[in-house]
Amino acid sequence: MTKQVTARAHTNIALIKYWGKANVALNIPTTSSLSLTLDKFYTTTRVQFTDQAQDELILNSVSTDSTRVSGFLDLFREKYGDFPKILVTSENHVPTAAGLASSASSFSALTGAMFGLLELKPDEKEMSIMARKGSGSASRSIFGNFAVWNKGWDDQSSFAACFYDEDIQLTMIVAELSSERKKMSSTKGMQLAQTAPTYADWVNKSAVQLEEMKNGIIKRDIEKIGRIAQDNALGMHEQNRLAREPFDYFTRQTFEIIEFTKQCYKEGFLAFVTIDAGPNVKIITDRATERQLLEKLHQNFPQIRFEVAHAGEGLKYV
Repeated sequence: MTKQVTARAHTNIALIKYWGKANVALNIPTTSSLSLTLDKFYTTTRVQFTDQAQDELILNSVSTDSTRVSGFLDLFREKYGDFPKILVTSENHVPTAAGLASSASSFSALTGAMFGLLELKPDEKEMSIMARKGSGSASRSIFGNFAVWNKGWDDQSSFAACFYDEDIQLTMIVAELSSERKKMSSTKGMQLAQTAPTYADWVNKSAVQLEEMKNGIIKRDIEKIGRIAQDNALGMHEQNRLAREPFDYFTRQTFEIIEFTKQCYKEGFLAFVTIDAGPNVKIITDRATERQLLEKLHQNFPQIRFEVAHAGEGLKYV
């Protein structure tokens, strides 16, 4: 078998959100979702066999608790046969647990690396299924550009696939409000959100929005894409506030960026927001508008770091 393998995967941002689990153990969602893989944020992971007694994780040059990673590797052992312990060396170019999908790129990269190390057929469907078990959103980071994660109903039917593999000139300006670990994990947040009295309505609406989003992408209608993505994301966060135990990922700056973006749209800018499980805001616009909008953001929020991201590639070996 191969001595060591290195893979890289990029983070993805859902335009139609995954927020709720129909099956917690298998990471099967309550909704199908659609995402854009970004070029700016990624994880590079190297795996190799060792003669140690335990799997080991070195994250950003620091030895780190490997419990979650080891549990994920055990899923490979169960499915593909036992193998020696693994040294996982990972460089994560994404703020961790801050709403920028660090686990998506991390588990996608680890999945790809393990397929290479075990010399498995590089089947994208099978990779997506395995990545999903580490982190649901990782199922989509196998693919570049736009991907759809079909919710499915069991282990083998819940996987992502490429939806539209072309750059449609969509830009995401990422407002990095915090790189700190969020106080509420995504798993716990989803569980609470599903207690909201309007959660079923959000799920039903999301299914309709998914089809509308697909149509917008095919037509390269970034305004339509932005409007739908913003409504879907703000609806997701409203479930958190309506949960049996209400909570919120937003900070004061999150609200300020949202309101500023809405005002920009009223002034004629192509500008919409989407926010995942964290305070950081992604502003959707297009290549023709990004520079002018970025200047406006810098002028009004000089203390905030903004990153410009475009469509990124799928999993690859490096």
